[in-house]
Amino acid sequence: HVISTMPLTLLVKGLGDLPAEVQHGVEQLRFRNTILVYLNVDNADLFRDQWLYVHSPELGVGRVTNFRNWAPDLYGDLPTSILALEYWCYDEDPLWRESEEKLIERASSEIRSTGLIGSANILAGQVRRIRRCYPVYSQGYKKHLTPVVEHLRDYQNLQAIGRYGSFKYNNQDHS
Repeated sequence: HVISTMPLTLLVKGLGDLPAEVQHGVEQLRFRNTILVYLNVDNADLFRDQWLYVHSPELGVGRVTNFRNWAPDLYGDLPTSILALEYWCYDEDPLWRESEEKLIERASSEIRSTGLIGSANILAGQVRRIRRCYPVYSQGYKKHLTPVVEHLRDYQNLQAIGRYGSFKYNNQDHS
């Protein structure tokens, strides 16, 4: 038995000759990337929430996670907070190719503009890029997904699971 969590599109492409309908379906399915910019902020009491979704057209960040509020025991006596600012984009977007320095500068400027960190100093930053993080539910995507999933049923010992493998947005709360 093979249990695959790799992106469904890559798995199916790797199976070799595909019927035209399946090939077309795979080509239509897309994933978005995530860029995580971690900032170490010199303040232990920034805001109460674990994460905040950002809906401001002036900002590129989509979500801010405050890890101090998620797992405060990890910090011990440290007087700082780690924030993760999430940016979502495609491979072809200029944001995906920005330098780490520029991304840290962007995230620092954006978080400061929200007022969430007040005048606290930003001590350091780090960037992580994650390709194909979120399946894109564009209009009509199920029409393209169905023949791909049906094709995989021909492989009796193969199970595609998880967010990537099932082309289904799920997270720990769903799981």
